[in-house]
Amino acid sequence: MISDNVPYSDYFVAFLDVLGFKELVMSKAPKDKKKISEYFQLIEEVTYGIRRFELKKEIATITISDSVIIAIPMDINDSQNLNNLRQLCIAIQKIQFKLAEKNIWLRGAISSGKAYFNAEKSQVVGPAYINAYLLEERLAINPRVILDNKLISALKFKSAGELINTINNHGLSNSEYNLQERDILFDWTGVGQPIEGLNKDVALFINYLSYAFQDENKLGAIVENIEKSIYTDTQIYPKYKWVVDYLIMLCRHPLITSNINGHLINQYCKRLQNL
Repeated sequence: MISDNVPYSDYFVAFLDVLGFKELVMSKAPKDKKKISEYFQLIEEVTYGIRRFELKKEIATITISDSVIIAIPMDINDSQNLNNLRQLCIAIQKIQFKLAEKNIWLRGAISSGKAYFNAEKSQVVGPAYINAYLLEERLAINPRVILDNKLISALKFKSAGELINTINNHGLSNSEYNLQERDILFDWTGVGQPIEGLNKDVALFINYLSYAFQDENKLGAIVENIEKSIYTDTQIYPKYKWVVDYLIMLCRHPLITSNINGHLINQYCKRLQNL
């Protein structure tokens, strides 16, 4: 039990939710049962791997059914806070992409503030957690993890663009992943004119599908997963269509797509445009 005098601390808190998890649980199909098993296995593997690195050792996770809550302490030092948020975003980026490769899609939100977080007892409470939960429920909507706009001023930036640029370039010389960790938050200014269908309804979200462009097999797997799932349920079509439009925008980004042949990129883009 948590006492009346909750020992709150300052945290960055992420609330993540698996889209369509209830349907997977209710399904009797072996492939859906396999997906559930893969989901829990991947969450365990990725979060264990994250904690192996010095920069991410303070990240703690709680997994409850289809929800994952991840937290990292805030610091009185602004530079350390920025780095902590960056490491949290990288952790989520990896989880999102590895699950997307298995055709399991996450949405969620990150906020900050007071919280009590005890991973060993699976206990979490506090305004930061509530804010993240409500943002996920009300604004994330599509398979994406958004960031609370209040983080911009909390980290002493004047605009979302400043925060995005700093997070995407902060501390790369000390990064254990280096080049892979350069596209953490989606940069609206780096992809030309927004295409029809992908409105800038949120300022900040994690650019998890940038990992699809590490090689053509990863990109092919993501495109095939979308093709398999986009028409399975009329009610969720808009969510997959958002992913389609997001991926098409990334296909137009010359730096992100540099590892893959341009002709192949065009082929995948045409397949996506037909969905």
